[in-house]
Amino acid sequence: MAKEVDILSYLPPVFHEIKELVEVAAIENPVLSSLWEEIEKSLDDQFVATASERGIARYEKMLKLNVPATDSLETRRFRVLTRYQEQAPYSYKVLKQILDSLLGEGQYKLERDVSAKTLSVKIELTVKGMFEAVVVMLERITPQNMVLKVELRYNQYALLSKYTHAQLSQFTHEQLRNEVLN
Repeated sequence: MAKEVDILSYLPPVFHEIKELVEVAAIENPVLSSLWEEIEKSLDDQFVATASERGIARYEKMLKLNVPATDSLETRRFRVLTRYQEQAPYSYKVLKQILDSLLGEGQYKLERDVSAKTLSVKIELTVKGMFEAVVVMLERITPQNMVLKVELRYNQYALLSKYTHAQLSQFTHEQLRNEVLN
């Protein structure tokens, strides 16, 4: 919220009665109010969580992110945050901390098999842009000698609607919700 500006309040009371000064103040007050508003916007744009469209566009340009025009502001913020979360080299503990900070605790399932050199991440996200941002981040920070598998944690209705009821009746509710169907 922009600061209310009243030029006359800074002048001694004797000047409040001069018609010219009252008119000058009436003209300058809106200009200074809009200046305060721009200052507040530029301060908000310093932080990803409060950045406006203009601020997020600036971050995307600095990070060289290609953004679909259909993405919402929240998805764009999420994509910028995922890029800032990248750290190399990473450890399993750091990877869990990154995923906890981006997705929240319990919003993913992380499985690592060191001997087979595989890393499986099941993410509970429904927004396509956010899922893709997490995939890109994981591809950038995980070691290249590990096989990375990232998928949605639960099957969505769109996937299950391809099958008939008879085909789906062979599975339990938990299998339909959590396992990959071929």
